[in-house]
Amino acid sequence: MIEFSLLSLNTFGIPFYLGWERLGRLTRQLNELPVTALCLQEIQQNAYAYMIQRGLKSYPYFAFQRHHYAPKGGLATFSRIPYVDQTFEVYTHRGSWHSVSIADWALHKGIQKVSFELDGISFFVLNTHLNANYGGVWALTNHLTRIIYRQVVQLNEAVRSLPKNSAVIVCGDFNFPRNSFLYEELIGPNRLIDPLATDQRHTYRPFPLVPSKWKTSLDYALVRIPENNSLQVHADLIEVEDTTKKGSLSRFLTDHNALLLRINQNP
Repeated sequence: MIEFSLLSLNTFGIPFYLGWERLGRLTRQLNELPVTALCLQEIQQNAYAYMIQRGLKSYPYFAFQRHHYAPKGGLATFSRIPYVDQTFEVYTHRGSWHSVSIADWALHKGIQKVSFELDGISFFVLNTHLNANYGGVWALTNHLTRIIYRQVVQLNEAVRSLPKNSAVIVCGDFNFPRNSFLYEELIGPNRLIDPLATDQRHTYRPFPLVPSKWKTSLDYALVRIPENNSLQVHADLIEVEDTTKKGSLSRFLTDHNALLLRINQNP
């Protein structure tokens, strides 16, 4: 029987070692989770990636590409089972160094693709983090929205290129809400299923004084199941906290909730 599970989480891995102690505590929490793979975003320093790798002893297999100062895209995938292959595709459009998108440009944002083989079925996991839209204006007249739209088009092309008889998971921080046209552009062309589409809980946890409009869903775990296949998909949203602490501030580990995805095939 096929069983594949995945947890996707934005780690809030701010650079210059400002997140070192907190990410260490987050790693200890993630190491206890009984899932097949962990897809992490916003790891903004190479040292963080190696620290997380050392701490995830339950996940001996890892995929990330060291770049100038951080893994490409700030992305890393860790798994309990060996993967078949892993590649990274940089987004062609990600802003420029002399704009508000300098952090996205410098992080080399793109698509990390990791493939697994389970009982004759290929599983392709596409871990990604799209550019930020700081104004939250979702019209194509907005410069930042146009950048994200081009990234969605490239992501759709990446999904479309994968074998139709394979299972595909597209997960990460997409930086746009479900009520934007970008969401429809993402799930429509490739038969992607959002198992949490009707869930009213938010994935982003804004800090105090951040506008309430950001208390929404920006993270997704989308699935494309092979045609004529009996694979079942279940999903949940969980808040990852430091359970060893008592106060709410000391329990804080990241400003995003995690997405938990389980795919299985009944005998």
